[in-house]
Amino acid sequence: SLMSSRADFFYYAFRNVLLVSIPLLAVCAFVLGLSVSRSSAAELSSADSVNISIPTSCTLVSDINNAHNASIINGRYVSDIGKTTITTYCNDENGYVVYAVGYGNNEIGNNKLVSSRSTSSDNYDIATGTATSGSTSNWAMKLTTTNVGNKVNDEYGYITNNDGDIVKTNQGTDTPVITSPYEGYTAIPSQWATVITKPSNTVASTTGSSFSTTYAVYASITQPAGNYKGQVRYLLAHPYNAPAVYYMQDVAAWKDQLREEESILAVDKRDYKSYYVTKLKDGHVWMTQNLAIDLSYTDEAGNIVMRTFTSEDTDLNVIYDETTGNYAEYGGGGYTEDNDIISWTPDPTAQTSTIRGTSAPDWANSTSVPYSAKKVDGPTTGHESLGNYYNWTAAIASNDSSNRTSSTLNNVVNNPKNSICPKGWRLPTISNQSNNAEGSTNEFGRLNFLYNNGQTSGTGSGAKLAEPPLWFVQAGTARYTSLYFYNTDGSYWSSTINNDNNSYALDLSNNNVSPTRDYIKDFGWSIRCVAK
Repeated sequence: SLMSSRADFFYYAFRNVLLVSIPLLAVCAFVLGLSVSRSSAAELSSADSVNISIPTSCTLVSDINNAHNASIINGRYVSDIGKTTITTYCNDENGYVVYAVGYGNNEIGNNKLVSSRSTSSDNYDIATGTATSGSTSNWAMKLTTTNVGNKVNDEYGYITNNDGDIVKTNQGTDTPVITSPYEGYTAIPSQWATVITKPSNTVASTTGSSFSTTYAVYASITQPAGNYKGQVRYLLAHPYNAPAVYYMQDVAAWKDQLREEESILAVDKRDYKSYYVTKLKDGHVWMTQNLAIDLSYTDEAGNIVMRTFTSEDTDLNVIYDETTGNYAEYGGGGYTEDNDIISWTPDPTAQTSTIRGTSAPDWANSTSVPYSAKKVDGPTTGHESLGNYYNWTAAIASNDSSNRTSSTLNNVVNNPKNSICPKGWRLPTISNQSNNAEGSTNEFGRLNFLYNNGQTSGTGSGAKLAEPPLWFVQAGTARYTSLYFYNTDGSYWSSTINNDNNSYALDLSNNNVSPTRDYIKDFGWSIRCVAK
């Protein structure tokens, strides 16, 4: 009996332990399973992130419906000369402003019809005005939009309808508002004047907003026979509250007003192309769009003309180099000086050529002649603009860079003093200074340190530099009559010399960044200028 009782005791005790412990184990396992499951789900959620960036895209495109040509017998007034439809689009919720200015004879602010007979001793140009008779010839412009009434009373869109009632337009819709003084025909502005506005907190639809232009001319009985030509330039600027048109060449007056990573559009006075510029984390104001100034242009007669660059609009600072004894910084010629104004005209063979697809038939590798090219079937506006391709000789505004042979990596003070950048801007420098040092003259490396943690290799290492606010574009390289590495690689010239054949550049692809890459001077690379 004693043995049986002990056996029963242990049996029931063991059974009770099992009856209690098995459910506990099950509960523990269940709880543990829930814990593991939750941890796993949390890890997946934290890794499954999506980041979408929609860049600001603002464009202004003109479509000539009827050419602005007319033959006028003296003493007549002719209106509705030609028609151009100008369409604007901008997805910036801060709105935009469109400006207009006279551009006669390729001079900003010249609001005359320039006579082909004009000389220094006589001037038959037709001034702007709205008269329809009298002894003085004049010309005027008219801008109209659809869905806007007969008369614009003020810049806020109040109009007079056909019944003479004052009404308010749909401010902020796809119909822009023509602002005073553009009521019917009006004088051509001699300074940038507001044409239309899209206020803040509105976004245009994908169809954009359109307005049209036409012209009127009165030719007095005494106006000499001949050809008269004029032009009006338009500029789309944003945001809506932009106080004025910013010029690249006036950068010293406005650069200190920019906040860190604030971007604006600025206009190059040399050809009136506009560029995004941004104050970056390194404290410098950079172009965040590729330079696109042509070395040559085609005149109205179809002739190719080399553009003359001067120290009034271009980064030209010296004309005499004491180290070489040449009357030109690089010993290449093309420089003149008059009343302390330095001028540089590229070599006559240095026209800006055209690239289509991957064919660059007119590109020739050279260090003794400046070369430039532009791809006409790629992006040409906005942050993603390809800009132009330049060999290093053109980048430093020279007709010969072959005698620049000594490395300046250790001392960028000896870098070339001139560049093709606008006045007040320069080429970036590359040096052996540390990337993490504030004010480092290794400027591409400094940007890579600040915006990419100094990463130089690995998946996506270069892609970061193509994102805002830097927007470096993989435009490829022009060389040997072809375009190489388009959309896979991009390189940007610095002013730093390596040797007689090579200079330094930033090179990047999706998976590689080389902030101190030396390249052959005669290859065609992109340019980003930095404000002085």
